[in-house]
Amino acid sequence: MTQTLKTDALVLHSLRWSESSKIIHLFTAERGSLKAIAHGVMRPKSSLRGVLENLNQVQVILSVKESRGLQIISQADLLNPFSHIRDNLDATAMAFSIMELLRSLIHENEASHEIFRYTSGLLQQLNRPDISHPLVFLLSFIAHFSEYLGFGWQVEECRKCKQVPESFPVKTDIVNGSITCARCASADSQPQKPLSKLQWRLLFRLQQEPPSGLPALIPKIPPDLNMNPLLDLLMAHLNYHTEQSLQLKSLKMLLP
Repeated sequence: MTQTLKTDALVLHSLRWSESSKIIHLFTAERGSLKAIAHGVMRPKSSLRGVLENLNQVQVILSVKESRGLQIISQADLLNPFSHIRDNLDATAMAFSIMELLRSLIHENEASHEIFRYTSGLLQQLNRPDISHPLVFLLSFIAHFSEYLGFGWQVEECRKCKQVPESFPVKTDIVNGSITCARCASADSQPQKPLSKLQWRLLFRLQQEPPSGLPALIPKIPPDLNMNPLLDLLMAHLNYHTEQSLQLKSLKMLLP
């Protein structure tokens, strides 16, 4: 049975299918991951031309049939092209990294309203023309995405003594998504990634802040704080629990 579905979506990826058509990988609020074909989208006079580009937020009308691998896009309207993100190379890399993670980990035919709203809100904040430290937005996304997938971090207290850490560096455990303060970790022979006090504090704040709170948080981050270890930590945790080896290709030109 064929149904008509109208839903907001993010364009995660597009692939040329024929001289005039494309296969579009969408992240939708209603159906999670969804692949569809846009017939004639490459034609110069197509109403869809320029609408179904990577990263765009759109509203689409699709013809959906459960037994069909590719659904059919009958109409699409552009809601947000995130133009300021595209004007900033670093912000673009972060946004496309988020698209990579969604492509890899969001399931098909599974309602995803919560993470769709979060991602849309995050991209809207990253789209501010004066934004700095765009890596903060990727870190926030991975931390919240891990929570959404069911294996978030617990960093507010030491796993062993159950106290807010006062001695640093804390040691992190990617299996349990937890931390151990320096005092308790001294007797632990298991190798674990360390975090300084500032790195730990930032990770804790990122877990608490909604997307709208990130622009106010960024000016409080010390300019010399190295955030790359947080990215490595969050990705190691995500890879462990999804049993994948996710590589963010969009970051290769930016990060050492």
